[in-house]
Amino acid sequence: MLPEEILVIGRWCGTIPEKGGMVLTPRLKVAIIGLGKVGATIAFTLLFQGFADTIFLVSRDEKRAWGEKYDLLHAQAFLNHQTKIVTLPLEEVTESDLIILTASIPVVNMTSRLELLEGNVTLFKSIIPPLARQNPQAIFIVITNPVDIMTYLTVKLSGFPSSRVIGTGTLIESGRFRSLIGLYSGIHPGDVHAYLLGEHGEETFPVFSSAQVGGKKLTRTLPVCRRECPRKTIQEVFEEAKGGGMEVYHHKGYTNYAISLACLTLIEAIVKDSGKILPVSTLLEGQYGIHGVCLSLPAVIGREGILKTLDLDLTPEEIQALYRAKDKLLAIIRSLGEYESLGGDIAR
Repeated sequence: MLPEEILVIGRWCGTIPEKGGMVLTPRLKVAIIGLGKVGATIAFTLLFQGFADTIFLVSRDEKRAWGEKYDLLHAQAFLNHQTKIVTLPLEEVTESDLIILTASIPVVNMTSRLELLEGNVTLFKSIIPPLARQNPQAIFIVITNPVDIMTYLTVKLSGFPSSRVIGTGTLIESGRFRSLIGLYSGIHPGDVHAYLLGEHGEETFPVFSSAQVGGKKLTRTLPVCRRECPRKTIQEVFEEAKGGGMEVYHHKGYTNYAISLACLTLIEAIVKDSGKILPVSTLLEGQYGIHGVCLSLPAVIGREGILKTLDLDLTPEEIQALYRAKDKLLAIIRSLGEYESLGGDIAR
């Protein structure tokens, strides 16, 4: 009899006999839609970790896809596991377990993620329905910006349960916040427990009411430092984290490393059915009295996607911030004419 922790992984892992017991072998098929800087970096990190036995690479640029495929193929000479790398057109993507959406219209000198909105809405209308038909058991991970609106569109266009459509949302902002607190305090980011929630954008907000470092509450200043704490308020650190993505973009023209590892963290939680709690964008269906819009809340992640969201004891100020994010995103969706046409719920 196999141990229970092995059995729980089910259809995504098989077993092979080896001296001293059984060893898990991945059977996960992951499709990456879009091979820009983010898609290519995710493909590499996924290959390096060995979570999938097959990676589908899908790009409008067939020459670029071929190059990425063979670069990844060559890299496997330096790994202890092998992964099948396949390039194919979108209409041939079938039987995927995970579909990672990074495809986007091109942009130069972007000043706001909302500049991508109109073009990416058109793009998603062309790719989500066929992907959903061809991969009815898949889980979508949405990275394309503006991610909260694209997550909403993916839910509505696919017809999938909202539990199987996950936007990376403020997972990346929360990581930036923790990394900056670690930088300024000298404390490892893993010992910083703090969420940024709401919109992936200007209406993200910090949940100071539950934030802790080493068990000590975050208030106005850093509560724990390796040596002397810098003269930085927590609000200043939050503002730096909120603008971190655009700051990186303005310096190098794109972001790719942090978001790729954030995506890998999601994939690992799904594959291992770990029950990890991560702040991700999901369709709200009554949480805090909000319906029919995608925002980031802490969610328990497992093999079936989002298992549940957590109702934190938010302060009145934090609830107001969540509602500001809701009002902003709902207004944008309605301005596109997508809310009613896609059968959106009545948001309150």
